[in-house]
Amino acid sequence: MLEEHYCPSMRKSWISGLLLPVALATTAVAQPERPPVTPPAAPTDTLEPKLPEVNDPLLAPLGTPSRVLGSWQEAIRVVRGRSTQLSRTLAQVELANGQARQALARALPTLTATGQIQRHMLTGEGITFGATGLRSGTIPDPQTTYSGSLGLRVPVIALRAWHDHGTARRGAGASGLSREDVERRVLGAVAEAIVNVVTAERLAEISRISLKSTLSTLELNKRRAQLGAASALDVLRAEQEVSITRAQVVGADEGVRRAREALGVTLGYSDPWGVTPQISLDQLAVDAQSVCRAVDDPNARADVRAARARLEIARRNVDGVSLDFVPTVDFVSNLNYLSLERQSPNNRHVNWTIGGVLTWPLYDGGLRYGTKMTTEAQLRLAQEDVTDAQRGAQLEAAQARRAVAVARQNLAVSQSTREIARKAGRLSRIAFAAGQGSSFDLIDSSRRLREAEIDTAIKEFELVRAQIAALLASANCKV
Repeated sequence: MLEEHYCPSMRKSWISGLLLPVALATTAVAQPERPPVTPPAAPTDTLEPKLPEVNDPLLAPLGTPSRVLGSWQEAIRVVRGRSTQLSRTLAQVELANGQARQALARALPTLTATGQIQRHMLTGEGITFGATGLRSGTIPDPQTTYSGSLGLRVPVIALRAWHDHGTARRGAGASGLSREDVERRVLGAVAEAIVNVVTAERLAEISRISLKSTLSTLELNKRRAQLGAASALDVLRAEQEVSITRAQVVGADEGVRRAREALGVTLGYSDPWGVTPQISLDQLAVDAQSVCRAVDDPNARADVRAARARLEIARRNVDGVSLDFVPTVDFVSNLNYLSLERQSPNNRHVNWTIGGVLTWPLYDGGLRYGTKMTTEAQLRLAQEDVTDAQRGAQLEAAQARRAVAVARQNLAVSQSTREIARKAGRLSRIAFAAGQGSSFDLIDSSRRLREAEIDTAIKEFELVRAQIAALLASANCKV
């Protein structure tokens, strides 16, 4: 029936006009290196007409954000100076070091100087003893007195203080290990955000190529309808395809904006960040190894070692409470100066004493027993935390390795599906040219090919993301 409406030459020109827009859509093959998406050159065959020029506001690409990430090294520099998570962990390390210094202070000697001055505001009359003997005068005499003392206290036996200092030092080490784990997670978040931006931008490019192709197809169908070679249904189907593709472009653009905003937040900014087109995602995985050292055993990861360090601290806390039952012995020495000699034990202005102090708390209302119960419960919690951390690290490493294999399989299946969609599109065009197909078959095959192209692009970037995640799942990182 189609041959009754147009001659073979008209059919050839129409088919060639459809072949080129579909070919445009099939060129959007996502690669990790992000090659620029350029439509193929128009066929040189003089028998095939050029595609009609189409203009649409949605064909214009999104603008480049004010901040653009150029390399992985730049991302490391930005995160090091802007990440709130890294700053918080650094503050926690400093806090642990300060607590260790406080614990040490309780085990070191203390030297205290005091001074006192008094003046009696209410006086009376009486007999006072002076240098010339008894005399009558104002009492007290003198009205103003002053004194000073210098006290030294040296812990001789302070088992709890010494033990607490060792515990605090281990706490500082645990904070350092926790910081390493946070650094690993921050780097993983940055790498994933970069891949998400690249993926979103690639999908937006593919969507625009598809929109241009569907707009060209719509324009060709309108021209054929004017010549009587196409029906109103063919034009309507092409318009429906354009509407679907427009919605995909709008969604893809919003995906790009959100991905850029997420990258900005990860880098420590409230405004969006873009990624330079020259960045290579394959190189990104290689560059990540410069700051992350792979470990053979997942139990050697920083988070597992930090959990073990906290378990040791919990054990020491239990032992520390037991040391509260042990008495302490301090050496004390005091050097005193009194303005009134008669108030001094040796009838001199200056006196000096040395001695020892034994402190043994016998009963404190059950405080030590309650504290011991609390620390023992915390020890059990720390043991469970270590078990969870070991299981989580092993599971995460196994899943990350398996995710790489699954991503490769998905990519292979997606590429095979894309090739099938390409062949189906070619056969549908041949069948239509022979009068055995319909415009619906052409539009449907074009839609399936576009979906296959998008799915392949996503699967390629998912493979890169899985490779980076597998590296970070069994590594210790240092920003």
